[in-house]
Amino acid sequence: MIYRYKLFQILGYLGLLPMAAPLFFFDDPFAVRFFLTYSLAILCFVSGALWSKSFQLAGSEQNQNKILIISNVSVLIAFLSVLCLDQIVLIVLASLFGVVLFVEKRFLEAEDLTDGYLEMRASVSTIVIILHILGFVILRVV
Repeated sequence: MIYRYKLFQILGYLGLLPMAAPLFFFDDPFAVRFFLTYSLAILCFVSGALWSKSFQLAGSEQNQNKILIISNVSVLIAFLSVLCLDQIVLIVLASLFGVVLFVEKRFLEAEDLTDGYLEMRASVSTIVIILHILGFVILRVV
């Protein structure tokens, strides 16, 4: 169990590297595209994980349905947002990471999840949101 705990911690934080590194090169359109594409992929991943956890939720069917709808709508909004200006995409994706985190905290906090999982997700999501805001600021300056 300790190995599994450390593994999801390591993977969670290592996943920040491909998101943080492009910020140093945001004057290059490829770095911006890389950041946005990676962010979209990660949002789809965490929304999919949330979607899957909804089926294991001990709460009401109504809560399960809310999670299913929110996780799917989040992905659809994120996907459609990539058709917009980069600055808009950054704000939309940052907001959606916040929505997914809120839903996880609201509906999964009482669930029997691996110790430290929600804390790690909260930390990683907070950093991801900050990285998106930094990207937005950098694009405004460049």
